Amino acid sequence: MNKKILVLFLFVAIVSMSTACAFDFNDLLNPSSNDQAGENVTIYGIDFNIPSGFTEVINESVDNEADDNPYVDYNLSSKTYVNTNGDVIIVSASTSDTPADDNFAKDASEGGNKTTINGVEGYTYSDSDFESFTFAKDGKLVIISVSDKQLLNDVVVA
Repeated sequence: MNKKILVLFLFVAIVSMSTACAFDFNDLLNPSSNDQAGENVTIYGIDFNIPSGFTEVINESVDNEADDNPYVDYNLSSKTYVNTNGDVIIVSASTSDTPADDNFAKDASEGGNKTTINGVEGYTYSDSDFESFTFAKDGKLVIISVSDKQLLNDVVVA
């Protein structure tokens, strides 16, 4: 199997879910949010720090969702957080039968810049709405997307 195809499918799935999460403002303003401000969050054994003032948007979170496509089986978990200023944090990780490595992270960033944040090596990239950081850890592909680039330093945990 071509590794680029695998990475492309993982990236498309994560970005699609992240984009859907970020632009459903009705859910972001939904009172069913769960306050988890200033706490560490763990997805598939990967730790993230969610700064104070952010609440989880439960309707936009995904837990161990399987995607059974013809090229690779993988599971995705993602959590979305928002604060009263409208800043958004999306943390996601995926597992698959093919362990992710640095090449996966580089491909997922579509040629992003090699960067180290809080001792974690990965790749930063941006689009019109988000600044993102992707890396591989323990065979999992991790993508953090934030509406304010400074939040990456707060979220990434070594």
